Amino acid sequence: MEIKLIRYPKEEDWKRALLLARETQGKEGDLIPSFEWKRKLINSEHSPLRTIMFTIEMQNIPYCNSVHFVRHKFGVEHYVKSQRSNKNRGEEPQNAPVNHIMDINAQALIFMARKRLCFKADETTREIMKEIVNKIIDVCPEFKGFLVPECIYRGNICHEFKSCEKMNF
Repeated sequence: MEIKLIRYPKEEDWKRALLLARETQGKEGDLIPSFEWKRKLINSEHSPLRTIMFTIEMQNIPYCNSVHFVRHKFGVEHYVKSQRSNKNRGEEPQNAPVNHIMDINAQALIFMARKRLCFKADETTREIMKEIVNKIIDVCPEFKGFLVPECIYRGNICHEFKSCEKMNF
């Protein structure tokens, strides 16, 4: 398996988000987003966050794990290699490798991380998500602490039907 970031927010993307945020407040002025402002936007999840985009390529991940990511449909587009050209299409095993690209906005990414980093999530899916998070934090450190499991986001309380009980709070 290999995870690559094809696109991640650059300073121009953050400037655009700040412009949009200022427009909603009727403010003018400096359009240089600080690290602190970026973290405030991420934390608040206000609408300009949905303009911050990532393109994530996952190569040779098990098909069954690709399906876990495809379940997320708001704020994300999925591009997964089709099996249409495979003459043995119905005979492919669940763990057959597949390439999958996601074009995803930051708010959808945060939501996806909450679900896919959960200790109840499939172990391989969780490992793929951890790798995605690590790649993002390397280039966008302002996201550190926001791409976390649901229980951490919700103040150390599990809201799953059946708790994993690893987070005994």
